[in-house]
Amino acid sequence: LQKHDLEMKMVNRMNDLLQACKSKEEAYHVIGLAIGEIFPGQSGGLAILHDSGSYLETFAQWGDEQFLKPIFSLEDCWAMRRGQQHVVLDPQTSIMCSHFLQIPRQGYLCLPHVVQGETLGLLNIDMITGMDSEHELSSRQLFLTVGEGIKLSLSNIKLRELMRDQATHDPLTGLFNRRYLNDTLSRELNHARRSNSKTCVVMLDIDHFKRFNDTYGHEAGDLMLRELGWILKGDIRKSDIVCRFGGEEFVLILLDTSIEDCQKHLEKVIEKVKAQQVRFGGQLLGTMSLSIGVVEASESVMDADELLGAADKAMYAAKHAGRDCLILYRDLKKHLSKVKFFNKSN
Repeated sequence: LQKHDLEMKMVNRMNDLLQACKSKEEAYHVIGLAIGEIFPGQSGGLAILHDSGSYLETFAQWGDEQFLKPIFSLEDCWAMRRGQQHVVLDPQTSIMCSHFLQIPRQGYLCLPHVVQGETLGLLNIDMITGMDSEHELSSRQLFLTVGEGIKLSLSNIKLRELMRDQATHDPLTGLFNRRYLNDTLSRELNHARRSNSKTCVVMLDIDHFKRFNDTYGHEAGDLMLRELGWILKGDIRKSDIVCRFGGEEFVLILLDTSIEDCQKHLEKVIEKVKAQQVRFGGQLLGTMSLSIGVVEASESVMDADELLGAADKAMYAAKHAGRDCLILYRDLKKHLSKVKFFNKSN
């Protein structure tokens, strides 16, 4: 009874910690430590189903031996195939799974994690040899209890991450949305100004996008937006921010970047955009061009909204200047006539 009471306290503590986890990575760390404490002397691991649904990845292991493969298919595990626990008491006389780095010398238990028909992953643990049937059954039941708490916690974390992602990302392009930008930009500006680093705010717009939509249809327009989003996201550092601001407008926040480096970066983006060959329904769509406005945050004391407004004014000045060009807000503000065009003639 004392042993059972101690085990339940450890299980409850694990569940409390899992409820407080903000990410799956935190949860995997908690699971590895907690199961190692609840089942001393036993080894095992947690594997999670990849987003593709075609294989599992091992994210946590405990005990003296690590015998789960880093990556393995669902077909390698009898528990995953059958959708129910698979118990091996004697490796010599049982049907064995194929997801081990080396053949187990003792029995084991594989427990699939399924919540409301959705497969999350797999828990595996070895069995202590020499147990009588009563203790073996008790240990197995404890593992099932632990597994139940883990799968519910992982499901909740996944749901929270999905809701958080939907709240901060544009569903069409996968980029951050305007809400995320509003929540983040002020904080990044304050950090940049405290560290005396340069930050550039870029507003860009696809030229003649309405005419493109009217010509090819809205589905083709959506494809073009996704392609531009892919280019913008693939050509920035992890520390930078790229957002779909609304419609065909996008915003880039380039941290620790001078205005000169920003212009060089945007030249590469424009080249990639113009070189992009997009097909829709077997038809080659027209090429894109961009009107771009840029403001350097360190040049003024403007707040986040004012900087976005300044970049927006520079972008519309680029449109009035003939489109397919970039205008700096400082040139606009000083009433300079110089406009830098990025086209073949230059």
